[in-house]
Amino acid sequence: MAPAAPRHRTALCLTPDRAWFPAAVFAAAQVLAQPDAGALDVFIVGTPRDMAPEFFALPDDLRGRIHLLAADFDRLDTAVPGVAGLVLRRLFLDAVLPPDYTRIVTMDADMLVIAPGLARLAEIDSKGAPLAAATDMIFLKQFGGGALAERFSAYRAGLGLAPQTPYFNAGLMVIDRAAFAHEKLGERTLEFLRANRGLCRFAEQSALNALLQGRAAPLSPRYNFMGDFFLLGLMQEIAPTVLHFVNRPKPWEGVSGFGGAEFARIYRDWFDASPWPGFGRGAAEISDAAGSDIADVAAFRRRLMDYLRSQDFADGPLKFLPVPTSHKRL
Repeated sequence: MAPAAPRHRTALCLTPDRAWFPAAVFAAAQVLAQPDAGALDVFIVGTPRDMAPEFFALPDDLRGRIHLLAADFDRLDTAVPGVAGLVLRRLFLDAVLPPDYTRIVTMDADMLVIAPGLARLAEIDSKGAPLAAATDMIFLKQFGGGALAERFSAYRAGLGLAPQTPYFNAGLMVIDRAAFAHEKLGERTLEFLRANRGLCRFAEQSALNALLQGRAAPLSPRYNFMGDFFLLGLMQEIAPTVLHFVNRPKPWEGVSGFGGAEFARIYRDWFDASPWPGFGRGAAEISDAAGSDIADVAAFRRRLMDYLRSQDFADGPLKFLPVPTSHKRL
């Protein structure tokens, strides 16, 4: 009898420290609430001191589906001055996960899964790239012009990126474990960050973009709906699976223009029934922006849509519905 073929599995990993642990549990719970969640095994990966004991007060049907994996990440806490070790952990998941996970989906704790679709990430073809990720607003802002677009362009140029080289957001990445390990991207990213801290405004995200030079498979904004997407009335057209609250305050801290009261209520209701009632409330409300900084929002929206229609996304093309006449905020 021929030996059984090896299993190829996908791990979805969150890598919080103790402060972010409750938010990571919430994010994991929303992943597991989707009907296609069975395509991924959900892990929270951190040091033993990051694992809040309240986790064991969660309902059995949720707690039993979240795998806690303790790893030795202590060296990362002091690896780069001014950079929190938790943002570097995703770079070394290939070294700590069980060997039968050939694909790794990393997800920030400030992301909210609102619809099925994550199972698609277990199947996409990254065409030899070590990772797939969605384009960041730092690149997309160029379609709006103005001073901020110029500053973002200068920032990307400092990383050695040509004007049209895409720049991705590292909040959600789909990692080909073998290719990532073969290229030693974890250690190389850490080394680049140490040597070029002044250029790396966004820590490991900056370093990864500098190293890959556009060589990441592009995910659509379905998997990283962030920033100005919230302000352009694009929820219906893009039909996102994953929302990313990159701005402050976060939804569990208070209501901001990026996301609004609806999502603040979702977080509040869940946490009030969790082992962490009132989590995040009372935090200083630091707002990154009150609204879009684009002077001509309609023109920005039009140019952005044209760009998105032209892209060959690894998860398939966007199928836009008719554009509404108004561009109301969510």
